[in-house]
Amino acid sequence: MRRGITILIFFFAVLISIQDKMNFVQSNSNDIPQEAIRLRILANSNEEIDQEIKNKVRDEVINVIYPLVEKTEDYNEARTVVFENLELIKKAVEKVLEENNLEEDYYVNYGVTNFPDKIYADKLYPAGKYEAVYIVLGDGQGDNWWCVLFPPLCLLDVAVDGDVEVTEENYEIEYKFLIVEKIKKLFGYKN
Repeated sequence: MRRGITILIFFFAVLISIQDKMNFVQSNSNDIPQEAIRLRILANSNEEIDQEIKNKVRDEVINVIYPLVEKTEDYNEARTVVFENLELIKKAVEKVLEENNLEEDYYVNYGVTNFPDKIYADKLYPAGKYEAVYIVLGDGQGDNWWCVLFPPLCLLDVAVDGDVEVTEENYEIEYKFLIVEKIKKLFGYKN
């Protein structure tokens, strides 16, 4: 009996593993539209303080530019809005640096820039050259953060990064067992 249960558990573990690999391969398509504007911020270094500054810059820049692009429905209109508000973005970066008593060089530009691969929610967003607001803090040798500014997906990325305060009032937490969920999915059970 125990041997049968062990074999059954092993079988389901292998099945789940294979299914997850197949789902990852199938989901490697790029969900970001061709006509998208990204936001990329490079930290000075990977030191904790530089990463914190990068995240503060990110939050401030999103607070400034997001309200301007969230109402735009057209890619060309969004491009114009971003280009015309580059000075506001620069001021947002300056504000964060001043508030943190840093006299660090920074660079803000808008154009086509290189992006690394990013795996997000089981999807591979391939490396390549994409249109973006590009911010480099200091030497720009630290980890980068990027999101899609238009169509506006940045707020979702910020919440996923964990820098948004999550309280019980904001979200209901539902606990599930992985094996049970995989078995349900395998047999087509719908909640």
